[in-house]
Amino acid sequence: MARASLSLASEDAPAVARLKVQCPAKVNLFLEVTAKRRDGYHNLATLFAKINLFDQLELESIGKPVVELSLDNRTVAPLTATPDNLVVRAAEAFRKRFKVDHGFRIKLEKKIPIGAGLGGGSSDAAGTLVGLSRLTGRKFDRSHRAALKEIARTLGADVPFFLMEQGLALGEGIGDKLTGLEIEKSLPPMVLVYPRVPIGTPGVYKALNLPSKKDSLTRVSQLGKLQKKLSAGKPISEWAGLVFNRLEEPVLGSYGQVKQAKDILIRLGAQGALMSGSGSSVFGFFPAPGEAERAAEKLKGYPWDVFATCCMG
Repeated sequence: MARASLSLASEDAPAVARLKVQCPAKVNLFLEVTAKRRDGYHNLATLFAKINLFDQLELESIGKPVVELSLDNRTVAPLTATPDNLVVRAAEAFRKRFKVDHGFRIKLEKKIPIGAGLGGGSSDAAGTLVGLSRLTGRKFDRSHRAALKEIARTLGADVPFFLMEQGLALGEGIGDKLTGLEIEKSLPPMVLVYPRVPIGTPGVYKALNLPSKKDSLTRVSQLGKLQKKLSAGKPISEWAGLVFNRLEEPVLGSYGQVKQAKDILIRLGAQGALMSGSGSSVFGFFPAPGEAERAAEKLKGYPWDVFATCCMG
């Protein structure tokens, strides 16, 4: 069985009968909400980072013109293989855009927690687009890449990020205007905690009090400093105080489990502890892998999902 990375960067390959795709989670190392848009969305200044926590897709072509999805859901939240599942929507959008007259059978092994601010559904959608391109032997030229990005934007604001080769990227607009970020050194190991409280993104934005323009500009300048520190490979002691998430304000005040998880991470020695996206997962960095693993072990006494992991790239 062939394998495909979730990236547009690999070489063109002939069509295959079946393949697997690894779909990474992400965290936001920075997230400021700069304005509310007329269409109801919000403009952001954010820094995405892919992490070594994966869902897996297994894809194959079938003769009948339908998309069949089966699930191996290893998370605590419910998930259904209905037409509104992002994997199904991505596959149907692919069939329509490229006029594919046959269908696909897809199995999703779900490990990334749902409603955790980790972008698992968006990553699965991007993985579906990349995987079906490989499966059908599409040439990854400029035209095809542009078409995939257009489809990605219709599926969700985070989906275009997961099509990128880079592990880190700055995001503007609703998070879909992306600039890859190259860093001098790999980031230190992290511990990620999902307190098993799924949180819906719309409700978080509804509860958010938008910052003043002055405050927002100050925070965005902070993002610029964080970018420079990471690009230069500076130690965590020089940039831990620059990570920020505006959406923590409405979440930590309403979800005690999320605040508790962050507080305990800090007490265990985590640096740069932060909630990811709209929550509910929180993460923090540790100077050495052994420290991260010991902290993760101590956290396993709580009714949470705990992962000792790291950023990709």
